[in-house]
Amino acid sequence: MKICKKGISVSLAVIVLLTACAGRMKSAETDTPEKMAEQVMRSVKELDLETFNAYTDNYEGSRRGLFGLLGDREYKVFQDILQPHIFESRRYKEKRRFAEKVVEELEWDLGEVREEDGGEKARIKMTVTNRDMAKALELYIMWIMEDIMEDTEMGALSLIKDIPAAVNGCNEDLIRFIDETRDTWTEDVTVTAYKEDGVWKLHLTDEFINALMGNMDLDEYEDEWDRSIDGSAEETESEYTRQNAW
Repeated sequence: MKICKKGISVSLAVIVLLTACAGRMKSAETDTPEKMAEQVMRSVKELDLETFNAYTDNYEGSRRGLFGLLGDREYKVFQDILQPHIFESRRYKEKRRFAEKVVEELEWDLGEVREEDGGEKARIKMTVTNRDMAKALELYIMWIMEDIMEDTEMGALSLIKDIPAAVNGCNEDLIRFIDETRDTWTEDVTVTAYKEDGVWKLHLTDEFINALMGNMDLDEYEDEWDRSIDGSAEETESEYTRQNAW
């Protein structure tokens, strides 16, 4: 029994030592704004969201549900795959696969870093390149439009009524168009880093998130989609009326 206890004690000591070493290695990888930014970008590429959240202000809080109980957590990005109650569900796996597809071709190049406020803040210039997700969405919409023009029955219009729902639903056809997209989107951004409790963190702006996501800014294209939908609806209605007038 004494031997067993000694063995357990040694094992625990080794675990503690390894954990401490890992913690120091992680700190060494993020002890400057440049290293932290590189770590954040790698965590996006690998969808290592624990690291991503640790070194950004992605987490915004929790919503209050019924009777004031805490509900879903709010995040600026990757919201759907950061809810603990959906882990390993079919929905989670679909969302995870879609997120992996979005960051699959992500690349970046860190530029000038300028520290400010006595080393408490920094501005980091970087160039971010990804697949052009806006192009993939455009091709997806055109594909749906062709179906609408061929289908004179109004049911086809429901396919394009809510493009954001296709993204949120991890639509397989949309994923196919992302795979087929060869166009890239490159954006130069300046991001802000700051120290919190001695740890460098990156501030996530809409511009930076849009760059990470390959210009997949759904809000920016909603008006354009609405115009396309209205135009297709009018043309399809006219064709439907003409064919059924006889």
